[in-house]
Amino acid sequence: MAIKCLKCDSENTDTARFCSNCGSPLEPSKDIEVTKTLETPNEQLTTGSTLASRYQIIEELGKGGMGTVYKVHDSEIKENVALKLLKPELEE
Repeated sequence: MAIKCLKCDSENTDTARFCSNCGSPLEPSKDIEVTKTLETPNEQLTTGSTLASRYQIIEELGKGGMGTVYKVHDSEIKENVALKLLKPELEE
């Protein structure tokens, strides 16, 4: 299924994020499901809070240019894991 560029009307592959002709960002397919981690703002995460009804924050491990890494307890797999959340400006 091809994606049409809204700016120049050229056809692009369904996996393309940017138009191969003009470089404009392409609209994602309407049938793509947004994950709960994208719906949840990450600026209010504190120890003990839960993200996406699944990840309980244990501690912040580090912060860098791309985002923040947390040690979390994943209630679905019942293990502690590292979870990196990208800065909102990098998520597009």
